[in-house]
Amino acid sequence: MATSISELEVRGEVIDGTRVSDRAGWRRLLVVGASLVLAATAANVVLAIALRNWLQVPAAFQPLATPGVASFTIIGMIAATVVFGAVARVRPDPRRSFLRIATAALIFSWLPEIIIGVTAVFPGTTAAGIMSLMGLHLVAAGCAVGILLGFGLKSE
Repeated sequence: MATSISELEVRGEVIDGTRVSDRAGWRRLLVVGASLVLAATAANVVLAIALRNWLQVPAAFQPLATPGVASFTIIGMIAATVVFGAVARVRPDPRRSFLRIATAALIFSWLPEIIIGVTAVFPGTTAAGIMSLMGLHLVAAGCAVGILLGFGLKSE
């Protein structure tokens, strides 16, 4: 199974006749990533406030407070955008690869919440608070997958 030079150039710049850099340009990725950060952060902050009130999570449970939720969502969405850009540069099918990575990252991101729940390291730790945090991770992952896969690459 030989690959011709026209199909694959040095360092993966052309795959199957499509320039990888054309599929996910850095300017496009910057705009889409910024939109992702804003959308996911807004969704998570509003949801965190609603869950805290609806599930009566104690105010002492700081991981569900707005500054923490916003900060960690911003960091996570920037990381998701960087990973998506890297995957788009090197993989012939970045959508499938990114979806697998995002799924694994979501599952891995729940481990600290499980540890917090088991150890009750924060005052006011309740099952409702832990499940709320896990739900916020799910919302952020959904935003990342939906926005990056939907808008991160040019139409082929």
